[in-house]
Amino acid sequence: MYWVNGVESETLPINDRSIQYGDGFFTTMKVESGEIRLWSFHLERLVISAQRLGIAPPHWEDIENQVHAIAKMISNGGIKILISRGAGGRGYSPEGCDNTQVVISDFQYPAHYKQWQEKGIELGVSTVRLGLSSPLLAGMKHLNRLEQVLIKHDISKTTYLDAIVLDLNNHVIETSIGNLFWIKGDRIFTPKLSFSGVEGVMKKHIQQLAKEFQLELEEVSVALSELENADEVFITNALFEIVPINAIVHQSFAQHKLTYRFQEKLYSC
Repeated sequence: MYWVNGVESETLPINDRSIQYGDGFFTTMKVESGEIRLWSFHLERLVISAQRLGIAPPHWEDIENQVHAIAKMISNGGIKILISRGAGGRGYSPEGCDNTQVVISDFQYPAHYKQWQEKGIELGVSTVRLGLSSPLLAGMKHLNRLEQVLIKHDISKTTYLDAIVLDLNNHVIETSIGNLFWIKGDRIFTPKLSFSGVEGVMKKHIQQLAKEFQLELEEVSVALSELENADEVFITNALFEIVPINAIVHQSFAQHKLTYRFQEKLYSC
């Protein structure tokens, strides 16, 4: 079901800037037992994204009330919040575009994610490289997702469920759907996302859990070969939360001890 500015609807004006220019941002949330997981992190990201793009802030309290009501209604599943700058003239300038549009939708939880969590998956390596974006946009979940569309198309031609994505400098960035972590000894590493990638809400939560476990987490810029020496690898996003990685192409990772420890802590929250 879709709601536009709090009203059930499936339409937006054809001149809405989300359609014309990808002028907006979004977040996707997991709903479990009628509650939104990591809501405070999602809301924080939405607020910061509006500030970074200079989009007139919507009524955050109204959005919060609506999504929590939807969560109670669906009990288990997912909710997406998409925020557009609104309708405007045909040029790039956002001047005068202050009619911010809020589109909220719900969906069923992907059934295969539970199997991923329990058994893990194998990763390929995408042939599509991420460009180096402006720091003004890096890390943001904005509506310009054509690179991800091309990456998904690339993966669909393989037997892999997901793939590691590198940037133009051949640095590891993320996978097509999540943030990437690897463990070596008592240290955890994740790619530095200064010029590419998405700063996921689950990544932020993992950073907090690492502190609770008294583990050092470091953001780094490395080549793919660096992961060959890892003890464990896992990926995260807001929906499947934590998924262990069994292999990257021909490199296997049999150990998931710390990954499962993160899972246990997360699921007890």
